[in-house]
Amino acid sequence: KINISQNNDIFILEQDEIILELILSNLMYNAVKYSPENSAIDLEVIKNGKNIRFIIIDKGIGIPFNDQKYIFNRYFRAENALNTQGTGIGLSIVKAHVENLGGTISFKSKEHKGSVFTLKLPIINML
Repeated sequence: KINISQNNDIFILEQDEIILELILSNLMYNAVKYSPENSAIDLEVIKNGKNIRFIIIDKGIGIPFNDQKYIFNRYFRAENALNTQGTGIGLSIVKAHVENLGGTISFKSKEHKGSVFTLKLPIINML
């Protein structure tokens, strides 16, 4: 269980905290890794009905349009990320875990402008 407060409302997200930490840490790590040094990375948490959205926003290298359809494929690396260390399995693992938790993951990205990853998970209990 993870307690989250928003506008002084408290609700409980009943999800596997270890898996949620893995998902969020991978997305935040990617945002930092592919962004210029000292640039801001935003994490927004928004309660929306019976769901919670985690939105990770960066101003990094972005994902080339032609690579976007493959970004969640195992071992895929975007063309502009080939010189950066990585295995290409992180986002495929993230997507599998998100779906196992009953959620969805999506993104918008523009090369040289950055990326926005949106993770949507169900809230099981609310106080």
